[in-house]
Amino acid sequence: MRYASGPLIAYLNANTVIKAAWCYTITLQNATAYRWTGCDMPLTYGGNTFTAQADNSTSQPAIRRGAIRNARGMEVQTLDLTLLSGASVLIGGIPLPLFAHNGGFDGARVKVEWLVMGPSGWGDASFGPVVIFEGAVASVDPETFQVMLHIKSDLERLAIPMPRVVFQPGCANAFGDAGCGKDLGLLAVSGTATGAPTSTSIPSALAQAAGYFAMGTLTMTSGPAAGARRTVSVFSGGTLTLSTPLPVAPVAGDTFSVAPGCDRTFGTCGTKWANQPRFRGCPWVPPPETTR
Repeated sequence: MRYASGPLIAYLNANTVIKAAWCYTITLQNATAYRWTGCDMPLTYGGNTFTAQADNSTSQPAIRRGAIRNARGMEVQTLDLTLLSGASVLIGGIPLPLFAHNGGFDGARVKVEWLVMGPSGWGDASFGPVVIFEGAVASVDPETFQVMLHIKSDLERLAIPMPRVVFQPGCANAFGDAGCGKDLGLLAVSGTATGAPTSTSIPSALAQAAGYFAMGTLTMTSGPAAGARRTVSVFSGGTLTLSTPLPVAPVAGDTFSVAPGCDRTFGTCGTKWANQPRFRGCPWVPPPETTR
Protein backbone atom coordinates (compact mmCIF):
# COMPACT_ATOMS: atom_id res chain seq x y z
CA MET A 1 0.00 0.00 0.00
CA ARG A 2 1.18 3.49 -0.85
CA TYR A 3 0.11 6.63 0.93
CA ALA A 4 -1.35 9.61 -0.93
CA SER A 5 -2.67 12.80 0.65
CA GLY A 6 -6.40 13.46 0.75
CA PRO A 7 -6.22 16.46 -1.64
CA LEU A 8 -4.22 14.38 -4.13
CA ILE A 9 -6.76 11.54 -4.06
CA ALA A 10 -9.61 14.01 -4.61
CA TYR A 11 -7.69 15.66 -7.48
CA LEU A 12 -7.04 12.31 -9.19
CA ASN A 13 -10.70 11.34 -8.85
CA ALA A 14 -11.85 14.63 -10.40
CA ASN A 15 -9.38 14.84 -13.31
CA THR A 16 -8.66 12.55 -16.21
CA VAL A 17 -5.58 14.48 -17.42
CA ILE A 18 -2.78 15.16 -14.97
CA LYS A 19 0.82 16.35 -15.06
CA ALA A 20 3.29 14.26 -13.08
CA ALA A 21 7.02 13.65 -12.77
CA TRP A 22 9.31 11.00 -11.30
CA CYS A 23 11.76 12.13 -8.62
CA TYR A 24 14.82 10.20 -7.45
CA THR A 25 16.85 10.63 -4.27
CA ILE A 26 20.17 8.77 -3.99
CA THR A 27 21.83 9.04 -0.57
CA LEU A 28 25.41 7.79 -0.34
CA GLN A 29 26.91 6.17 2.75
CA ASN A 30 28.58 9.46 3.67
CA ALA A 31 25.08 11.07 3.80
CA THR A 32 25.62 13.05 0.56
CA ALA A 33 22.26 13.18 -1.25
CA TYR A 34 21.70 13.63 -4.99
CA ARG A 35 18.18 14.61 -6.05
CA TRP A 36 17.19 14.30 -9.69
CA THR A 37 13.92 14.37 -11.60
CA GLY A 38 12.85 12.97 -14.94
CA CYS A 39 11.04 16.23 -15.60
CA ASP A 40 12.62 18.78 -17.97
CA MET A 41 12.53 21.49 -15.30
CA PRO A 42 13.71 21.61 -11.66
CA LEU A 43 11.11 20.79 -9.02
CA THR A 44 11.11 21.90 -5.38
CA TYR A 45 9.15 20.40 -2.51
CA GLY A 46 9.82 19.59 1.12
CA GLY A 47 12.66 22.09 1.16
CA ASN A 48 14.63 20.09 -1.44
CA THR A 49 15.28 20.88 -5.10
CA PHE A 50 15.28 18.07 -7.65
CA THR A 51 17.36 19.14 -10.62
CA ALA A 52 16.15 18.41 -14.12
CA GLN A 53 17.12 15.30 -16.04
CA ALA A 54 20.10 16.02 -18.25
CA ASP A 55 21.59 14.80 -21.49
CA ASN A 56 25.17 13.86 -22.38
CA SER A 57 26.31 17.47 -22.68
CA THR A 58 25.58 18.45 -19.08
CA SER A 59 26.74 17.53 -15.61
CA GLN A 60 23.83 15.32 -14.56
CA PRO A 61 22.98 11.79 -15.71
CA ALA A 62 19.75 10.89 -17.44
CA ILE A 63 17.81 8.15 -15.66
CA ARG A 64 16.14 5.07 -17.10
CA ARG A 65 13.90 3.27 -14.63
CA GLY A 66 13.05 -0.41 -14.75
CA ALA A 67 9.66 -1.89 -13.91
CA ILE A 68 8.42 -1.97 -10.32
CA ARG A 69 6.46 -5.12 -9.50
CA ASN A 70 3.75 -5.03 -6.87
CA ALA A 71 2.60 -8.19 -5.11
CA ARG A 72 0.69 -9.16 -2.01
CA GLY A 73 2.57 -10.62 0.91
CA MET A 74 6.16 -10.17 2.03
CA GLU A 75 7.95 -10.27 -1.29
CA VAL A 76 11.23 -8.35 -1.61
CA GLN A 77 10.79 -5.78 -4.35
CA THR A 78 13.61 -5.04 -6.76
CA LEU A 79 14.30 -2.12 -9.07
CA ASP A 80 16.94 -1.39 -11.70
CA LEU A 81 18.01 2.21 -12.29
CA THR A 82 20.29 3.01 -15.20
CA LEU A 83 22.25 6.27 -14.97
CA LEU A 84 23.23 7.38 -18.48
CA SER A 85 26.33 9.55 -18.38
CA GLY A 86 28.46 11.55 -20.75
CA ALA A 87 32.08 12.54 -20.28
CA SER A 88 31.13 15.64 -18.27
CA VAL A 89 29.00 13.83 -15.68
CA LEU A 90 31.08 13.89 -12.50
CA ILE A 91 30.39 12.65 -8.97
CA GLY A 92 32.88 13.78 -6.35
CA GLY A 93 35.04 15.23 -9.10
CA ILE A 94 35.51 11.98 -11.04
CA PRO A 95 33.53 10.46 -13.95
CA LEU A 96 30.34 8.70 -12.93
CA PRO A 97 31.35 5.17 -14.14
CA LEU A 98 34.71 5.41 -12.32
CA PHE A 99 32.94 6.67 -9.19
CA ALA A 100 30.69 3.60 -9.32
CA HIS A 101 33.65 1.31 -10.03
CA ASN A 102 35.40 2.75 -6.96
CA GLY A 103 32.44 1.68 -4.81
CA GLY A 104 30.83 5.09 -4.45
CA PHE A 105 27.29 3.69 -4.74
CA ASP A 106 27.88 0.68 -2.46
CA GLY A 107 25.24 0.66 0.29
CA ALA A 108 23.56 3.82 -1.04
CA ARG A 109 19.84 4.31 -0.41
CA VAL A 110 17.45 5.09 -3.25
CA LYS A 111 13.96 6.57 -3.02
CA VAL A 112 11.65 6.87 -6.02
CA GLU A 113 8.69 9.26 -5.75
CA TRP A 114 5.81 10.16 -8.05
CA LEU A 115 4.94 13.84 -7.93
CA VAL A 116 1.60 15.00 -9.33
CA MET A 117 1.46 18.68 -10.21
CA GLY A 118 -1.24 20.78 -8.57
CA PRO A 119 -3.84 22.98 -10.31
CA SER A 120 -1.21 25.63 -11.08
CA GLY A 121 0.63 23.26 -13.42
CA TRP A 122 4.31 22.43 -13.64
CA GLY A 123 6.19 23.30 -10.49
CA ASP A 124 3.11 23.16 -8.25
CA ALA A 125 4.11 20.49 -5.70
CA SER A 126 1.38 21.33 -3.21
CA PHE A 127 -0.03 17.78 -3.21
CA GLY A 128 3.27 16.28 -2.10
CA PRO A 129 4.85 13.09 -3.45
CA VAL A 130 3.80 9.47 -3.39
CA VAL A 131 6.68 7.17 -2.41
CA ILE A 132 6.71 4.37 -4.98
CA PHE A 133 9.88 2.52 -3.99
CA GLU A 134 12.59 2.77 -1.35
CA GLY A 135 15.56 0.51 -0.70
CA ALA A 136 19.31 0.02 -0.73
CA VAL A 137 21.71 -0.64 -3.60
CA ALA A 138 22.49 -4.36 -3.67
CA SER A 139 24.92 -4.38 -6.61
CA VAL A 140 26.34 -2.02 -9.23
CA ASP A 141 27.22 -2.65 -12.89
CA PRO A 142 29.36 0.22 -14.25
CA GLU A 143 29.99 0.48 -17.98
CA THR A 144 31.70 3.08 -20.16
CA PHE A 145 28.77 5.48 -20.48
CA GLN A 146 26.25 4.17 -17.99
CA VAL A 147 25.88 2.72 -14.51
CA MET A 148 23.14 0.26 -13.56
CA LEU A 149 22.06 0.15 -9.92
CA HIS A 150 20.30 -2.99 -8.71
CA ILE A 151 18.19 -2.04 -5.70
CA LYS A 152 16.29 -4.17 -3.19
CA SER A 153 13.53 -2.97 -0.89
CA ASP A 154 13.95 -2.87 2.88
CA LEU A 155 12.10 -6.20 3.22
CA GLU A 156 15.47 -7.72 2.36
CA ARG A 157 16.45 -7.10 5.98
CA LEU A 158 13.98 -9.80 7.06
CA ALA A 159 16.30 -12.36 5.44
CA ILE A 160 18.83 -11.92 8.26
CA PRO A 161 19.27 -15.31 10.01
CA MET A 162 17.89 -15.56 13.54
CA PRO A 163 18.94 -15.66 16.29
CA ARG A 164 21.24 -12.76 15.51
CA VAL A 165 23.78 -13.66 18.20
CA VAL A 166 25.13 -17.21 18.38
CA PHE A 167 27.60 -18.84 20.75
CA GLN A 168 31.03 -18.27 19.19
CA PRO A 169 34.51 -17.33 20.42
CA GLY A 170 34.61 -14.08 18.44
CA CYS A 171 32.71 -10.94 19.38
CA ALA A 172 29.24 -10.64 17.87
CA ASN A 173 29.59 -6.86 17.56
CA ALA A 174 30.91 -5.25 14.41
CA PHE A 175 33.84 -3.04 15.31
CA GLY A 176 32.53 0.51 15.65
CA ASP A 177 28.81 -0.31 15.85
CA ALA A 178 26.47 0.68 18.69
CA GLY A 179 27.16 -2.52 20.60
CA CYS A 180 30.91 -2.05 20.36
CA GLY A 181 30.72 1.60 21.36
CA LYS A 182 33.90 2.68 19.58
CA ASP A 183 33.51 5.72 17.31
CA LEU A 184 35.37 5.03 14.08
CA GLY A 185 34.90 8.67 13.08
CA LEU A 186 37.11 9.67 16.00
CA LEU A 187 39.59 6.83 15.47
CA ALA A 188 40.06 7.46 11.74
CA VAL A 189 43.07 9.50 10.70
CA SER A 190 43.97 11.24 7.46
CA GLY A 191 47.11 10.45 5.53
CA THR A 192 48.93 11.19 2.29
CA ALA A 193 50.50 8.67 -0.05
CA THR A 194 54.27 9.06 -0.37
CA GLY A 195 57.02 7.41 -2.36
CA ALA A 196 55.80 5.11 -5.12
CA PRO A 197 52.38 3.73 -4.16
CA THR A 198 50.78 0.87 -6.05
CA SER A 199 47.22 -0.43 -6.22
CA THR A 200 47.90 -2.70 -3.21
CA SER A 201 50.61 -0.90 -1.23
CA ILE A 202 50.49 2.70 -0.04
CA PRO A 203 53.48 4.13 1.84
CA SER A 204 52.78 7.06 4.13
CA ALA A 205 54.12 9.02 7.10
CA LEU A 206 51.70 7.39 9.58
CA ALA A 207 53.60 6.59 12.77
CA GLN A 208 51.21 4.24 14.59
CA ALA A 209 52.53 0.91 15.86
CA ALA A 210 52.80 -2.02 13.48
CA GLY A 211 49.47 -3.78 13.05
CA TYR A 212 47.40 -0.86 14.34
CA PHE A 213 45.39 -0.46 11.12
CA ALA A 214 45.27 -4.17 10.26
CA MET A 215 41.71 -5.26 9.40
CA GLY A 216 40.71 -1.60 9.25
CA THR A 217 39.28 0.30 6.30
CA LEU A 218 41.09 2.72 4.00
CA THR A 219 39.09 5.21 1.93
CA MET A 220 40.75 7.23 -0.82
CA THR A 221 39.71 10.89 -0.59
CA SER A 222 41.49 12.37 -3.62
CA GLY A 223 43.03 11.30 -6.91
CA PRO A 224 41.63 8.92 -9.54
CA ALA A 225 40.72 6.30 -6.91
CA ALA A 226 38.71 8.76 -4.77
CA GLY A 227 35.83 7.03 -3.02
CA ALA A 228 37.35 3.55 -3.22
CA ARG A 229 37.37 1.62 0.07
CA ARG A 230 39.58 -1.35 0.83
CA THR A 231 40.43 -3.46 3.86
CA VAL A 232 43.95 -3.12 5.23
CA SER A 233 45.60 -6.51 5.61
CA VAL A 234 49.00 -5.39 6.94
CA PHE A 235 50.31 -2.15 8.42
CA SER A 236 54.00 -1.76 9.15
CA GLY A 237 56.47 1.11 8.99
CA GLY A 238 53.83 3.50 7.72
CA THR A 239 52.99 1.31 4.72
CA LEU A 240 49.39 0.10 4.28
CA THR A 241 49.02 -3.18 2.39
CA LEU A 242 45.52 -3.71 1.04
CA SER A 243 43.67 -7.01 0.85
CA THR A 244 42.41 -6.31 -2.69
CA PRO A 245 43.80 -3.88 -5.28
CA LEU A 246 42.38 -0.42 -5.80
CA PRO A 247 40.73 0.09 -9.19
CA VAL A 248 43.35 2.74 -10.04
CA ALA A 249 46.80 3.04 -8.51
CA PRO A 250 47.18 6.26 -6.49
CA VAL A 251 50.14 8.60 -6.89
CA ALA A 252 52.24 10.39 -4.30
CA GLY A 253 50.23 13.26 -2.86
CA ASP A 254 46.85 11.52 -3.04
CA THR A 255 45.06 11.65 0.30
CA PHE A 256 43.16 8.98 2.20
CA SER A 257 41.37 8.29 5.46
CA VAL A 258 42.08 5.08 7.37
CA ALA A 259 40.39 3.64 10.44
CA PRO A 260 41.85 0.87 12.60
CA GLY A 261 40.38 -2.58 12.76
CA CYS A 262 39.79 -5.31 15.31
CA ASP A 263 40.05 -9.10 15.08
CA ARG A 264 37.16 -9.29 17.61
CA THR A 265 39.00 -11.58 20.02
CA PHE A 266 38.76 -11.23 23.79
CA GLY A 267 42.46 -10.44 24.11
CA THR A 268 42.48 -7.68 21.49
CA CYS A 269 39.31 -6.18 22.94
CA GLY A 270 41.12 -5.76 26.24
CA THR A 271 44.74 -4.99 25.36
CA LYS A 272 44.17 -2.82 22.29
CA TRP A 273 40.81 -1.19 23.02
CA ALA A 274 40.17 -1.58 26.79
CA ASN A 275 36.62 -2.51 25.85
CA GLN A 276 36.06 -5.96 27.37
CA PRO A 277 32.83 -4.98 29.21
CA ARG A 278 31.21 -4.69 25.76
CA PHE A 279 32.67 -7.95 24.41
CA ARG A 280 29.84 -10.17 23.12
CA GLY A 281 31.69 -13.36 22.33
CA CYS A 282 32.14 -16.60 24.24
CA PRO A 283 35.93 -17.06 24.21
CA TRP A 284 35.83 -20.27 26.24
CA VAL A 285 33.40 -22.14 24.00
CA PRO A 286 35.05 -25.55 23.45
CA PRO A 287 36.14 -26.36 19.89
CA PRO A 288 34.11 -28.89 17.90
CA GLU A 289 35.15 -32.49 18.48
CA THR A 290 34.95 -35.49 16.22
CA THR A 291 34.39 -39.15 17.08
CA ARG A 292 35.79 -42.17 15.36
